[in-house]
Amino acid sequence: MRNSEPQDVIIQGTERIRWSVPGKEEGPVMVVFAGIHGNETAGIHAIDSVASDLDEANSDLNGSVYSITGNMRALELGVRYVDTDLNRLWENGFDRSQYSPSGTANHTVEYKESLEIKRAVEWILDKHREKASRFIFIDLHTTSSESCAFILINDTLANRELARKFPVPQILGFEENIHGTLLSYINNIGHLSLGFEAGAHTDEASIERSKAFLWLAMHWLEIRRLSDSDVEYYEHQLDIHPNVPDSYYEVNYHKIVNDPTKFEMKSGFQNFDIIKKGTPLAKEHGEVIEAPVSGRIFMPLYQKKGRDGFLIINEVSPFWLKLSAYLRKSFVHKLLRFLPGVYVVNERAFKIDLTVAKFLVKDIFHLFGYRVVRTGEDTVICYRR
Repeated sequence: MRNSEPQDVIIQGTERIRWSVPGKEEGPVMVVFAGIHGNETAGIHAIDSVASDLDEANSDLNGSVYSITGNMRALELGVRYVDTDLNRLWENGFDRSQYSPSGTANHTVEYKESLEIKRAVEWILDKHREKASRFIFIDLHTTSSESCAFILINDTLANRELARKFPVPQILGFEENIHGTLLSYINNIGHLSLGFEAGAHTDEASIERSKAFLWLAMHWLEIRRLSDSDVEYYEHQLDIHPNVPDSYYEVNYHKIVNDPTKFEMKSGFQNFDIIKKGTPLAKEHGEVIEAPVSGRIFMPLYQKKGRDGFLIINEVSPFWLKLSAYLRKSFVHKLLRFLPGVYVVNERAFKIDLTVAKFLVKDIFHLFGYRVVRTGEDTVICYRR
């Protein structure tokens, strides 16, 4: 039942597909990434455990499940990355002609790793494109601070619909602040994607939460249905925190760090801790960094690699979510091109002149399902997700 080395992929020069469990060809295909950061091994342990359990169950799946190993070299060394963050390279695609299979090309370790991952993804898509009902990609991660489990999604209605099946907080629009993520690439090629953050790197519970998430994902995707008692059990394994509502959140502030060795987060902060404006959060080059807005602290940096110092998030109102869902399905978005300061780039993107369109640009375009990326002091590009 289990195939740990798909022959076609090996012929293409990659061993990225860690294992696969085939099922009915007409069902969904679920692809799980683990170890995209080399110091995040909980996902690796979780996917191997799930594969072993699927083997023992020897049950037919309504679809297929694949696992892809992330940054192999960084996993060997036990570091987040070797040269550059593998989860920041996916913004503009890849020019394969620049990559030398002999390894002599002047590219980072992570560039080579990204090409091999992309090749494995394309192999899976090509293999199942004709018969699979849909493709779903899941990326397993952990954090450098103590944390409850949560989900990261690009804010599409399809992603929202799947993510709400899980009783954990959902972070919307993360890709506007953290550019070049693997899941953004997956969304851009037209497929569902969820990022699951299981907890702290070294917490054994992170493995159990990751396993629970995968079993629930297979259940809600109808690849392998669970009993009601099993669903309840795995939801309990997610270890839902009563002080962190399992609702939607959006990023209100992002602290970017130029030199991680000169940045020191104040000890004791955990994901989703409530903070007030003016709260001392960190030091950078000896200067105290205070919270510029109130909210919940998110992903504080307690490691010496990475440029994301911390983020501050706030809960999104249910009314706003319902309104955005309605507007995205309506004809009204076709009128956006007639707003002052809005220029058409192509059928899925607008350029906005902020000297003309001065108010609520981000809020308005978020309502209609656009990703808003600043490209200059007075310009942003809005991409329809």
